[in-house]
Amino acid sequence: MIRALLHSADDLINSDGAWWILALDSILLIPLIFAVFFYPMAVLMALGAALVLTIAILAVMRGVHTYRHRHGVM
Repeated sequence: MIRALLHSADDLINSDGAWWILALDSILLIPLIFAVFFYPMAVLMALGAALVLTIAILAVMRGVHTYRHRHGVM
């Protein structure tokens, strides 16, 4: 199915390089873009949760680094 979707781009994209991976990723991104239009609040909540999780992970990593630096643990 993916080969059929990309058949018109056979001259531009060869299946050995990084452009092929980018083309496949862009095909998989289309349903996510439609989800943003139909479920904007759910997408915003998911993005907010991902942001909070990212900040929490970075805070824990910084705390561990500070603890190790102060106590001389390597």
